[in-house]
Amino acid sequence: MAGSLGALGVSALATPAHAAPPGTINTDQVFVTTNRLTHAPNQRGSITIEIRSGYYGGYQYGWGRIQGSGWDPRGWVWLDISTDGGRSWSFADATYLSDGTGYTHTSGWLTQANPNYVFRASYDSNLNAVNPYVRSGVW
Repeated sequence: MAGSLGALGVSALATPAHAAPPGTINTDQVFVTTNRLTHAPNQRGSITIEIRSGYYGGYQYGWGRIQGSGWDPRGWVWLDISTDGGRSWSFADATYLSDGTGYTHTSGWLTQANPNYVFRASYDSNLNAVNPYVRSGVW
């Protein structure tokens, strides 16, 4: 009998193993996400910083994105994640800006249904500045 445990005569139903989704996706994988949405945008001058989300491999990911023009081409866009609803933040990822126009984004991080697990994105010429030039809202 398939699934039999031998002399015990107990049978078990085999279920397919499901691998956990990757906790992050790289910036190239972010480009091929589907059903993308914008969350918590904030603008300063011609620069917009925001959280974006989309689906990759059936799972939702979030990332930070900057768009517009006029930012310091030696600056950074970075993503912070909080597990306590925004009371404290942990650095997740950053992307160095190679020019001052268009848009760029961080890698993507797996979202969670937990309302205390939230993202924010920031831009400044100094990575992880305490008071960045522009910061998104919280999503």
